[in-house]
Amino acid sequence: MWTRVLAALCLVLLTAPLSAQTKPQPWRVGFISPDIAIQAHPNYAKLKAVQDQAEKELKPLRDQISQLSQKARGGPLSAKDQQSLQTLQKALQDGGKKWSERISAVAKPLLDDIDKEVRKVAQANGFQVVMDYKVAQASGIVVYAAPGTDVTTLVVKELKK
Repeated sequence: MWTRVLAALCLVLLTAPLSAQTKPQPWRVGFISPDIAIQAHPNYAKLKAVQDQAEKELKPLRDQISQLSQKARGGPLSAKDQQSLQTLQKALQDGGKKWSERISAVAKPLLDDIDKEVRKVAQANGFQVVMDYKVAQASGIVVYAAPGTDVTTLVVKELKK
């Protein structure tokens, strides 16, 4: 009987350190406002300039399409107007694709920098997950977030170093 008790005691003593090591750690979730972080990036002006160029080029096309669409609501378009509408829509589609690629190329280094800083801030402050604040709010996944979970200011501070 004592051998069983001794064996059970040894088993408890041997597994106790393992169970203490595998105790689940609480998760810390943080939030970031990416728009604020992007605007705080030192190279944001370059991105904004490309976005403004895109808007300057594409806005007249959208305006002309809007005028023809409004005209079409009043009655059928002439063959010439239909052709113009199709040409404008194709030009807008092609221009949108071109500008989207340019914007993405300029934005990628900024987003990479922000991701790197988010990772650094999260690790330094014990966050296992950092979520986009707007996405979390809009999806309804997060109903409440305690004060101190917004890492935007910390990320912006790191970006400015």
